[in-house]
Amino acid sequence: MPREPARSVIARLARPAEGGIITLDAAARALQKDRRATTRRLGALVRSGWLSRVQRGVYAIRPLEARPGIAIAEEDPWIVASRVFAPCYIAGWTAAGHWELTEQLFRSTFVATGRPVRRSDVVVGSSAFHLARRSRAGGAGLTTVWRGRARVSVSGVERTLVEAFVNPSWVGGVRHLTDIYRAAIADSRLDPAKLIRELRRGATGAALGRLGLLCERYWPTASRVLRYARVHRGSGYVRLDPAVTPRGRLVRRWGVWVNVTLPANGQ
Repeated sequence: MPREPARSVIARLARPAEGGIITLDAAARALQKDRRATTRRLGALVRSGWLSRVQRGVYAIRPLEARPGIAIAEEDPWIVASRVFAPCYIAGWTAAGHWELTEQLFRSTFVATGRPVRRSDVVVGSSAFHLARRSRAGGAGLTTVWRGRARVSVSGVERTLVEAFVNPSWVGGVRHLTDIYRAAIADSRLDPAKLIRELRRGATGAALGRLGLLCERYWPTASRVLRYARVHRGSGYVRLDPAVTPRGRLVRRWGVWVNVTLPANGQ
């Protein structure tokens, strides 16, 4: 029986692919072959230039109009992440950029994943990722967005900020967190009720102390948020930026050592 032409195989693989990305299991179903035979066929397509191997078991498909031997366009890192690190969602600095809360550019795409994380910074195919382990890799506070024909989860504005108050490094530190928080306030992107619901789901006492301090400074009219933070922040003292060693000035009512310089309100 003659072997099916590569162009025909690519056409069959393209139908179930999302954003030009297909997994080994999806390819096996599309080709109606077992995993071993599918792996051999995909390997041949990689060698002939029709596919690009993104990671073990994940492939990028060349558009049918492209000629073999010419480099495949860079994969969409959001789609790659949704296939390689699932269950996962786009979070941190990448989510903040998606919601237009920052113009700062980061080389890597931030991904919160339910999988064990051995290394926080990895490269898959042509895309760089920063990974963070998150047991709650789904659920409320996420939004589904379309990337081409693929659906990808990204943390909403409130969840992005709450996670950043818990882990300021997720957005590049407290100074950047402050800029993002102020942008969300200035653009009326924060819903106090949604923010409190997200705080109930994921905030720590340290996060509530940081939030209360910045809220008092930049959003003093958010009385419900301030009250919730004051009641639930707990005891003890935390550094505003955990990555900065000096303690700085202690604000006792929030239990926070202010160890970085914050911009004055209105600047």
